[in-house]
Amino acid sequence: MPGTVLLLAASPLGRGRLVDAASVLPVLAAVPPAVLSGADTANVVELADPLEPQAVLTRLRAAAAAPGPLTVYVTGQLQLDRRQRLPHLALARTTASTVRYTGLPWHWFREELRLRPAGATTLFLDLHADPETWQALGAARPPGPLPLDCGPDNAVYGRVAPPPPRRGVAAPEYMKAVATILRSGWRPPDEELHQQALTRIAPESPGADLPLARSGPAPGDPHAAVTAAVRSGRHADAAALAARG
Repeated sequence: MPGTVLLLAASPLGRGRLVDAASVLPVLAAVPPAVLSGADTANVVELADPLEPQAVLTRLRAAAAAPGPLTVYVTGQLQLDRRQRLPHLALARTTASTVRYTGLPWHWFREELRLRPAGATTLFLDLHADPETWQALGAARPPGPLPLDCGPDNAVYGRVAPPPPRRGVAAPEYMKAVATILRSGWRPPDEELHQQALTRIAPESPGADLPLARSGPAPGDPHAAVTAAVRSGRHADAAALAARG
């Protein structure tokens, strides 16, 4: 079954830019779609510095509805909205005062991916946080809740980097390392790919980053399938799966 790949690179266009997110897209685009996905064939959707959160939501929703494995590569910067203190992915028009309206709420990822089959979705994240968001994420380090929740049935790998020096614009080194490894034409297992990328960028970020690594359930895991059926309200299916297990 063909896979789906969503490449999302987003950061503000003005003075609030912390990372040149879109600079990684040419490197990712040079990787064969099948290698990006880990499937025999794949459809690739690319979003570079999108302007509107609803436009991103539409693409994310379409990708989540596609059958087969889904791999999402997200590069960008995180900011908190001032009212609810929720993390958002900053988009091209995002400013500190307009995050709530111009950024992509992070929980939209969780909501759009929650009905996908267990073990069928993997996210690779390379994110830079502004000072306020970095402080909030620091409070969520273990044993606190996992930061940037993408749902229990999805694998998440990557890193969140602290703010760059004042007036500096960082490079998405983690995602570039992932893309460079994949350009060899061979895709290692996700955990190994993640560790290789962290090793490559270690000299530039010695111990400063917040690593993200959580493997999802194996595809076809009966316990995960029962849980997913209950969450989506398919109680008869859940009972049948439980009896079969």
